Amino acid sequence: MRLFSLISPWLIISCIICYSTFLNAQTPSRDGVLLLTNSTKKALHQEIRPRKRQEKHSIALENPNDGGTTDLTRPWRTGHISHHHRHLRTVHGTVNIIGWGILLPVGVIIARYFKKLPLKCNDWYSLHVMSQLSGFLMGTLGWGLGLVIKNAAKETRMSTHGILGTIIFAFAALQPNEGHECRKYWVIYHQIIGYALIIVIIANIFEGMNNQNPAVLNKWRWFYGVTVGVLALAAMALEVNRWIIN
Repeated sequence: MRLFSLISPWLIISCIICYSTFLNAQTPSRDGVLLLTNSTKKALHQEIRPRKRQEKHSIALENPNDGGTTDLTRPWRTGHISHHHRHLRTVHGTVNIIGWGILLPVGVIIARYFKKLPLKCNDWYSLHVMSQLSGFLMGTLGWGLGLVIKNAAKETRMSTHGILGTIIFAFAALQPNEGHECRKYWVIYHQIIGYALIIVIIANIFEGMNNQNPAVLNKWRWFYGVTVGVLALAAMALEVNRWIIN
């Protein structure tokens, strides 16, 4: 578990830098708007009456109904950015579901039921670490994407979903060293935090689904609901079998 505390700061910085750069690369430049403006002017020069504008590279069409103007470049920019944000939200939700919502609970099941009876496995610790580490890395990536989405949307207040996500990341990353003198207390802390995080993670994933496109919201809920149900039934069956054998 010492590996978590060593790699987490650098992983956070790398995620934020990489996805901030990616977001900026996808944002339409002013030069691109200028080219669109010039081509649109040539195509619509008969209908457009030039007007003084506040923005240098915008196109104003006179609306004959109310005498107002319409910016032709604004819908293009808004639609492009909106599509990009929806794509980031989809990636953010997918990565978090797989990392926090599936791999971490699987790691907990492995540690509890593969260490001894009923499904004793000599490689249980390697499987446990592999599952937990993979889930933590993917969850950290999803958490970084969430920060990118929040900053791109210029949100000043953090939502309930964002607060819970930060708490999950903090407690998953801050694992104390496993010393021989304090091993007993470390095991207690590790187990309590682990089980508590699973509950918070499941609740936060369903909370985050409310920010997704309504067209795919039910599919996400059904998929993860069924996944959680299968994991819960497997854990219950293994727990009953464990009590019967003991």
